[in-house]
Amino acid sequence: MKIIYPVPQILQKPELPNGCEITSCCQILQYLGYPADKCDLADHYLPRSETWYGTDPDRYYMGNPHLDDDSPQTGYYCFAGPIVTAANRYLSEHGSRHTAVDLTGAGEKDLVRTLEEGSPFIFWASLHFDDIQFDRCGSYPLPDGREHRVFHQLHCMVCSGVDDECFYITDPLNYNSRVPREQFMKIYRQLGSRAVKIIACGADS
Repeated sequence: MKIIYPVPQILQKPELPNGCEITSCCQILQYLGYPADKCDLADHYLPRSETWYGTDPDRYYMGNPHLDDDSPQTGYYCFAGPIVTAANRYLSEHGSRHTAVDLTGAGEKDLVRTLEEGSPFIFWASLHFDDIQFDRCGSYPLPDGREHRVFHQLHCMVCSGVDDECFYITDPLNYNSRVPREQFMKIYRQLGSRAVKIIACGADS
């Protein structure tokens, strides 16, 4: 078995040094034929918080994705929720037949089935698929009482294919092109098994 979809690579830099999530979303939207622009998505569709410390990344992008780590007001990251929201805002404004679906919690068989059904997907891992690290700032409480431990060197990419040994990656930082399935799943699980797909409306989600 070998499946590879021609997902266009869009580099997040220089405009979005901390915008891997929305750039990955843009890659899939362009693959599906939409004239999406990464900066337009970041500025007009992505739910964002002005500050990152104390923000719930399941609801908002933390900070400003246009700013790098040396900026006083940096950009940090978000998880699946804000990307689903951004994609569906964009799709609804463009009279789309597609919808974004949160795949968080999907296992390896589910991810492979998603590819077999014709859908490359966005996922969360680390920059080079090394073991997950946590930021020196530690953690902070969220409004609902949960504690969020801040990830370090988190990265978001598109999985654009699979074979018996590897997952194939379209990486907005151009670090990864294919990753052994065992290592992919190890790091994917360390990040909470977070993923998003965009499918035709009415398709099985």
